[in-house]
Amino acid sequence: MRDIRGDLQDRANLLEEQCKAQQAQFEKLVEQLKREHESRLEELRIEQAAVNTLMEIENRRMSGAGSMSQTQPKLHQQPQPQPVHSVQSHKQQAAQPHQPLADFLIRKLGEVGAMSRDDLRRLAVQEGYFADGDSAERGVHATLVNVVKAGFIRQLPNGNFAPATVLDTIRMRRAI
Repeated sequence: MRDIRGDLQDRANLLEEQCKAQQAQFEKLVEQLKREHESRLEELRIEQAAVNTLMEIENRRMSGAGSMSQTQPKLHQQPQPQPVHSVQSHKQQAAQPHQPLADFLIRKLGEVGAMSRDDLRRLAVQEGYFADGDSAERGVHATLVNVVKAGFIRQLPNGNFAPATVLDTIRMRRAI
């Protein structure tokens, strides 16, 4: 009869190495999942901050509109002044938004066609929706996400945004 203890020891060593490799792979995957989780949480926190900023802006804008009749068209309402946190030209300070940011972005995309997020952000700042680029970045991003979800605009493969076509609207309604 042959002594197989050496073969068994080799097999035990091989299995131990495989266990160590599996444990290392598991730990690597756990770390990757933690990083992805933290990244997604950070994205959600940024989006939440942008929505909160928009809510504050809308609350400020609407706080002065309570005395006006709700049946009056928005075009006849006077825009509410917003605090300016950075130095702007007199023209930019005087130019206050006359419609909700989402409506403004949809209208601009309809007029101009496909545009990048940065172009839309610059237009929003020029129109007086935001006092600085940081708040504009968050606010425009959150608004674009919501308007795309609603089906009014679409994001192109190159990252630009464009008005939704009739076909996009039909697809969106079928999905709902």
